[in-house]
Amino acid sequence: MSVSLKPPAGSLSLESQRPFIMSMAALSPVPTRPVELRRLQDIVQSLFPTTTVRVQDVQVLDGHMHPLRLLKLSNGLQLMLKTSPRPTTALLRRERYLLETEARVLALLASCAHPCIPQLFLFDPSRASLGSPFLFRQYIGGCPLHDMETQITTKQRRNIDRHLGSLVNLIGQQVAPSFGSLVKVAGGLGSPSWKHAYICIFEEVLRDAEDMFINLPYAEIRREIDRLSPALEEVTVPRLVIVDFGRPSQIILDPELKQLRGVVDLGNAVWGDVLMAEIFENPSSAVLEGFGSRLNLEGSERIRILLYACYRYVQKITEQYYRNRNEALEIQARRGLTATLQNINAIEL
Repeated sequence: MSVSLKPPAGSLSLESQRPFIMSMAALSPVPTRPVELRRLQDIVQSLFPTTTVRVQDVQVLDGHMHPLRLLKLSNGLQLMLKTSPRPTTALLRRERYLLETEARVLALLASCAHPCIPQLFLFDPSRASLGSPFLFRQYIGGCPLHDMETQITTKQRRNIDRHLGSLVNLIGQQVAPSFGSLVKVAGGLGSPSWKHAYICIFEEVLRDAEDMFINLPYAEIRREIDRLSPALEEVTVPRLVIVDFGRPSQIILDPELKQLRGVVDLGNAVWGDVLMAEIFENPSSAVLEGFGSRLNLEGSERIRILLYACYRYVQKITEQYYRNRNEALEIQARRGLTATLQNINAIEL
């Protein structure tokens, strides 16, 4: 898969943009070797064949699994360069395809032309240009929601939630012929059943956890998935869903207007049930209003939401053993998993 798109019409110059706090991590200057800079310049110029565009500045965002660099261009645009994880980085099974999946998601959503969804400029799965697969996307500056939650009013939060609900609905309008990961479906290896696809997705992260000898109630989890999996059969249309959509660290706000600026890190996506998005685990009334649908929290939808929450908590716990372990985050995820399993165990069919 190789994707190249032109910059959006009417793009704002750097001078006309509101000054935004850099999202998710501090930017720091990084020396760029002349050979590497020439390669970046050649790639950037290929995106703008009708005019001369120069790379004016390159900065690195620290603390990410995928190396990230912010490029400031002479035409006023800012592009985010995202490359594959370093070879020494331990990855969960799903993480091996995050970069390609994000590129596919952004390409699919390009037709929506939604200002809160970054535009994909280029995805190159080869190692020829930079020694690693990479993508260029629009940079969305701002401040993550998790850093601003104490600074926004109830009314502002309702507006943000309503916008997020509308956005998750828009994303879910994309449909596919089968269920499963975007890479598998694109390769003709998707499943006709969401039940089967979900069990396979969950089994992958359970195996990731077993590979690291993580202490989890594996037998109980597998038993409850099997017991409640018939509820998944009600999902018959494979829709695009960002599994961690709604996570505060991935929601970027305008720090002055306290409005939604964009959503980032869209690589954790599948063709499945829109209710698998994290935002539906405990949705506010504004989220549901924006989504345009009421949930039946006593029926099969509740069962599905609990199953999806169980998956996300296992994933969050497992990630800690593949990264620099954060005990506070692990404890929080384990408490969430325990509470979710208690709710699941209480369900009588």
